[in-house]
Amino acid sequence: MPSDPVEQTKQVKAASDIVAVVGSYIPLHAAGKTFKAVCPFHNDTRPSLDVDPQRQRYKCWSCGAHGDVFSFVMHQEKVGFKEARAILAAKAGIKLDEQQSPQDHHRARLLEVMKWAQAKYAYQLLEDDTGAEARKYLGERKLAGKTIRDFGLGFAPIVGDWLVRLAAAERIPAEVLVEVGLIAARDGGRGYYDRFRDRVMFPIRDVRGQVVGFGGRIMPNNPLAARGPKYYNSAETTLFHKSDLLYGLDLARHGAAAAGYLAVVEGYTDVMMAHQCGVPQVVATMGTALNAKHVAQLRRYVPKVVLVYDADAGGFSGVDRALEIFVSQDVELAVATLPDGLDPCDLLLKPDGVEIFKKVLTSAVDALDFKLNKLLERDQPPSDAEKQRIADDILGIMAAAPLIPGAAAQMKRELIVTRLVRRLGIKDKDDNEKMLWKRYNELRKAHEQRESERLQKEREQGRDAKPSGFAPARPTDAVGAASTERRPDGSRGKSDPHHFLATTLVRLLVAEPELVPVAAAEIKPEDIGHTGVRRLVGEMYAVWERGQVPDIEVMRARLEDRPDLFDALVREADVGRDLEDRPKKLQDVIANFRRMKAEAASKEVKAALREALTPEQQVEALRKLQQTQPPKPNNSNSAA
Repeated sequence: MPSDPVEQTKQVKAASDIVAVVGSYIPLHAAGKTFKAVCPFHNDTRPSLDVDPQRQRYKCWSCGAHGDVFSFVMHQEKVGFKEARAILAAKAGIKLDEQQSPQDHHRARLLEVMKWAQAKYAYQLLEDDTGAEARKYLGERKLAGKTIRDFGLGFAPIVGDWLVRLAAAERIPAEVLVEVGLIAARDGGRGYYDRFRDRVMFPIRDVRGQVVGFGGRIMPNNPLAARGPKYYNSAETTLFHKSDLLYGLDLARHGAAAAGYLAVVEGYTDVMMAHQCGVPQVVATMGTALNAKHVAQLRRYVPKVVLVYDADAGGFSGVDRALEIFVSQDVELAVATLPDGLDPCDLLLKPDGVEIFKKVLTSAVDALDFKLNKLLERDQPPSDAEKQRIADDILGIMAAAPLIPGAAAQMKRELIVTRLVRRLGIKDKDDNEKMLWKRYNELRKAHEQRESERLQKEREQGRDAKPSGFAPARPTDAVGAASTERRPDGSRGKSDPHHFLATTLVRLLVAEPELVPVAAAEIKPEDIGHTGVRRLVGEMYAVWERGQVPDIEVMRARLEDRPDLFDALVREADVGRDLEDRPKKLQDVIANFRRMKAEAASKEVKAALREALTPEQQVEALRKLQQTQPPKPNNSNSAA
């Protein structure tokens, strides 16, 4: 087996016929040269999935899902590329020769220790006499034995150094247990103590089911129960970052595909009881507000997220924060309200509670409508002043949201404004929409000013300043059609022809890599404005310079940090393969790049000419203008 990861990938792919792989998951039916199936990635009622054995590709003509054999396994199994490759390698009987980096080896060691600790805690709960009270407590909470085992619950005895002594007996270094947050050093170098004592232990697992942290619930009869925290999570470690994790996602992701959404609740036992009662599409945050990282994870599995809140004002305060995130994300957000202020666990234990809970989830209200309903409840019918206040409230949430470029994000903002006009019953729709866009831009500028002042103040105080509302987000439109942003007056800007030209370049090069040196001699990556396209072109050039062919598998490895860009590249490759006479089209693209570059230079010189003060400056500007006159436009319309 070759040790080069790219060659390993190619070998696994060559051994994994897409018809056989897809057919191992869903029934396929021959339809001429291709195979048809009911698409597993959306609620399909007729066979809309095509599997092409010649191209070794699949595509759903309804939901748009597409890709190669790796993509299919990634989407079907809800795993990353490396995990999908390992699954296919195992199916094909290929042993992967993956050499771990020192960092990967260390992380694997930490995960082994967490797995060891979880097994020790689980034994104490399920088998040892010291776990009797904990078993009784969980029985009173009506959690079944299967549920307890599925979620890996355990118990940490009250003895202060129980885990420390177990680790020493099995020669596990104390420093490793400190690093994963299970024990801590005593003052004065007098040994170590367990950080979790007399607590029911909830393993916190990543999406692959690996234990990365713990949450501990103190026993109700503990003498310190009234003074200490009821729930105590692992400290931030190399493995555990509470703002990145969702409790139960490793199990919920499978049920979410069938339900079409994931519901987010607040507590561990809420998640467990929901799964126990046949509602598996439920997860929880780690005691933090829902953030952009959570949303990015959830979007991998479902197009819709339902936030479950208690029916009290304090619970609804999170809706505004969530709306700020979802305004700029390609995810549908809804809000479900529990009756009588109950939490999910209590509701599910009531007579008919399961059916009521399911109905609450399926009847969840769109988050924007939910917010508007709450605002409109205060004053019916609302006065003009009240309508203005409500509009400012919603536009303020939009203004505080991360401003992510792209047609999809802009369309979402436009839909919000349109719905705002409709819900408030505003007359003269077009004029008032323009007024709302004007007000939005005013609020946006005010927000950016406050943000700038805050960052400046933190820099002056010597702190590491980070934008509060601008969490990094995955680009929503990596290579696709250029954004047409709203102007302040509500009108649309024109689509960018330069972006279309650059996208055509990517299509040609990925479909026919032998054209890379021709393009590299004429078009530099820095000539491309769109950052995603610039990255793709630059990577293909770099691969060619190293003496390799920038085919899909090589590019997959180079774009491991940007799966969105790789997905876009695959999509553009399919388009590029259908283009005829690609060398001729590349020459058209090059000619148009030259023309557009010359036109841009000419505009700069003309601007300098207008600003020239002395005769000498005017002569110099005229000379440069003559040198930068663009060539006559190319008669071909094939590329631009």
